[in-house]
Amino acid sequence: MTTFYFEGLPWPLRITQAPLREAARRFFALWPHRCCDAEAGGCVEGTPGGGYVWHQGERMVREATEAAFLCSLSIEMVMACCEQQPDLWRLHAAAVAGHGCGLLLCGTHQAGKSVLTTRLMAGGWTGFGDDMVALTRDGLLFSFGIAPRLRLPLPPSSALRSYVAARRGCGDRSAVYLDAAQSGTAPWGTKHAAHAVVVLRRVASGPVRLRALGPADGVTALLQRSLFDAGQAGTTLHAACALLERLPCVQLSYADADRAAQCLTAWARQGLPAPAEEAASAPHATERAPSDREDGVVQPAVCCWRRRKGPVYRQVGLAGYLSDVRGNALYRLTPLGCALWQMLEQPLSEAQAVALLAEAFPQAGRRRIAQDVRALFEALRRHGLIERFFFEENKTRGGGQAYGLKSEAFQTENVLERV
Repeated sequence: MTTFYFEGLPWPLRITQAPLREAARRFFALWPHRCCDAEAGGCVEGTPGGGYVWHQGERMVREATEAAFLCSLSIEMVMACCEQQPDLWRLHAAAVAGHGCGLLLCGTHQAGKSVLTTRLMAGGWTGFGDDMVALTRDGLLFSFGIAPRLRLPLPPSSALRSYVAARRGCGDRSAVYLDAAQSGTAPWGTKHAAHAVVVLRRVASGPVRLRALGPADGVTALLQRSLFDAGQAGTTLHAACALLERLPCVQLSYADADRAAQCLTAWARQGLPAPAEEAASAPHATERAPSDREDGVVQPAVCCWRRRKGPVYRQVGLAGYLSDVRGNALYRLTPLGCALWQMLEQPLSEAQAVALLAEAFPQAGRRRIAQDVRALFEALRRHGLIERFFFEENKTRGGGQAYGLKSEAFQTENVLERV
């Protein structure tokens, strides 16, 4: 019987099965810990089908294979570690360091984070995680010491396959881990400066393409991969915006991991120059709309709406980002949504909003604008972002150009979209 005490965790882990205990020692070789014989902490138990189950308070892991169990257990350990260190910003992403550069690799499910991370490690880079990494409040990459996990079958890369074969750890029919001690992964707690954010886009075929992303697309990519606790949406939004105010963000489109690794290595060796295809950032809409409540005829009480207190709002280019009142969710706003959100700083009726936008965007058509304004107000109400307000309003006099937006910037699709 052995109890593991891991650095950064509030509870010990007890494993009674000798084979699993030895596998855990190898799996967590880079996460500092000590072992002793003590009946403390949640105990791992075997299941009738040959799998494992573990309980610790409200946490539970149940998996059918050794590799799957250690994978799920590592996720719970990372989450518990971050709860103890609230300054860590958790991301479902990958990270590597090499040639004097630290790269944060983001991407959707099956964008190839694990494969590309391992292929870069085969070329001499140090891995900081292929699935879960963290950033400190100062923007430093933080490693949890978990080696990459690769789905089987491996892609047809001789360099990748040779690297994995020489460092193969635990695995099952669906995936294999690298042996932590031999993998080239940074130990738990290792920190490294981040120098760029790379959003991965895996395609079926074609050449490798590296292009600059606009700030709004970069923030969206980061927020979509962020793991935050209840009430922390606004804090996460500020962290993402602050990170991309000082780091370049690029998109790497690729079909072949070898060529993608060569591209990133060459880019790092050159000092991360701005890609040739970099597009100019869209202008920031910051002007305040002309008041529509000056010198008018007093009307009867009208149902208006205004922002609720609590949501955190940040504008990046022409896109906006908004948290809910409790800080549990994040939304992206189009230019139309940004304009309406700014107008809602003061009580505003749907009719007023339509009148202002119809004057600012005459080519869009009043009917179309009315439909989209109605949809946005409904979405804001449904998510509890605005509240009802009755008052004796002044007659609308028209608003001219709404919030500095140019007519060609008018967009209505998904004006309020959950990130």
